[in-house]
Amino acid sequence: MRIKKLKIQNFRSIENLDIELPQICSFVGPNNSGKSNILLALKKVLYPDWVTVSSFSEEDVYKHCSDKDIKIEISIDPCINYKKIKDSDDAEITSLSFEYCRYKATDKIGQRRLEQKCFDANGKIPSVLANRPKKGFQNKYEPIIGIPAEVRESIPLIYIGTNRSIKEQLPSSRYSLLRELLTDIDRNFNSSDKLIDYDGKEIKQSDCFKLLIDKAMNLLRTEDFVKLEEAIKNNALNQLGFDPTTDSDKLDFFFSPFSTMDFYRSLDLCVKEGDFVIRASELGEGIQNALVLAILQAFEERKKQGAILLIEEPEMFLHPQMQRSLYKTFREIGKNNQILYTTHSPHFVSVPNYDEVILVRKNHTGTSLTKSNLSIDAKRREKIIKELDSERNEMFFAKKLLLVEGDTEKLAFPEYAKRLKIDLDKAGITIVEVGGKRNLDEFAKIAISFNIPTGIVYDTDSSDFKNKRADEIKFNQNLDSYAKEDGSVKVWYFQKNYEDHLRETIGETNYQTLCQKYENTAKPTRARLIATETEYAIPPRISEIINWLYL
Repeated sequence: MRIKKLKIQNFRSIENLDIELPQICSFVGPNNSGKSNILLALKKVLYPDWVTVSSFSEEDVYKHCSDKDIKIEISIDPCINYKKIKDSDDAEITSLSFEYCRYKATDKIGQRRLEQKCFDANGKIPSVLANRPKKGFQNKYEPIIGIPAEVRESIPLIYIGTNRSIKEQLPSSRYSLLRELLTDIDRNFNSSDKLIDYDGKEIKQSDCFKLLIDKAMNLLRTEDFVKLEEAIKNNALNQLGFDPTTDSDKLDFFFSPFSTMDFYRSLDLCVKEGDFVIRASELGEGIQNALVLAILQAFEERKKQGAILLIEEPEMFLHPQMQRSLYKTFREIGKNNQILYTTHSPHFVSVPNYDEVILVRKNHTGTSLTKSNLSIDAKRREKIIKELDSERNEMFFAKKLLLVEGDTEKLAFPEYAKRLKIDLDKAGITIVEVGGKRNLDEFAKIAISFNIPTGIVYDTDSSDFKNKRADEIKFNQNLDSYAKEDGSVKVWYFQKNYEDHLRETIGETNYQTLCQKYENTAKPTRARLIATETEYAIPPRISEIINWLYL
């Protein structure tokens, strides 16, 4: 099961949102842009035991406008089959709608209510058989009223917030990772024909559990326990008009021992260090986070299917290596489950999987989303995978992006920026070297498809096109065509290459002097060191590029 499409209106920072969601989806954006509000909207309508009008408040309404209504609509795939009467035909439900609105034509005019509806593929409320069929009577159908509990409960939603409390993921919590895992274990336990030796007899393991629980229950049935049970029973019979002394066999009340799932749900997670045992929920945030993520990895190992996971900032408390490891876990879980998560870490996005990234920004109307409209196919993905580098993933987090051919410009430009008193990191600017001129085109297409303000810098005569001058001229013209009149995309070039441009700017003699000064360094490092030489002017084109980045 997955959420195929999500529509949100007038919820918190979101005025209007309508977007298709991939199987694995990372919401990327600055703080306070509205990333968490997207997951919160889903949590509010799908996560609680039962969503009611009290699940929302006026604080949740966009700009706190009392005349606006919150609407959350979720399209699901595959459809949910629902029937009111057993053995009747299924009604196919493809979307759910939740509307926090006001009564308009009752004695409650003006009061808030929560309107819930199911829709089919045609956008209509499906009908189901209203009563059991009777011979000689025509079947009666009625539209589905609201969203039946069976429908909501068929969407297995798991939420992991920034508060990594292990308590939220224990089996006692209805929508938890461990509960999902133990539900399968319980089903397998009770369906197994495995035999257990009990008092010299071989019986099914599920029957053995019942006998052992009965023994435990008999041990717990102390005199006080029996008196409590009898008091409840006698008082209930009296209130119902029965005589406890003569009618106890007509209606009985008693405490029932655990079922297997009740037992699993009661489990707590503890930690033992030496002789000291403590509940995991009493440990520090870092350890609780590690346990939650360990459960998530166990979830992947058991190949659970069909769940929808909402995860806030999975990178919390993790060093870079573990972030990369967890992202691999996400990719495995995402083969059989949908994962929607917010992140500030480049280790949880990947340029080759740009179709799984949604950029979240805040403008004058509130939260806005941008998803790439660039088609993805195996050939394009494989081409980008060849240039896979976690540093290049930072492009999704950039307020402005500069694409350069290689390390020479990437190392030199920040030094020139320092001389111009510009802090590129503080300004949210990222310089990405793409691993060669030929890769500029693909990276530019991706960045522009996300509406990231992008600068492109290239050499007109690159070794990438050795002996293919005609192809290079055509390639250069294509790069130039990306420039936009509004300045959101700019393209610059160095005649021949960066070194020749520098040689021309500071003069051949000065250039050779600096090359001799740094003769035992690689070309990119030499370019960086030359950029630090304050007695030489900054090349005008480089000044133009850096000033555009800072605008």
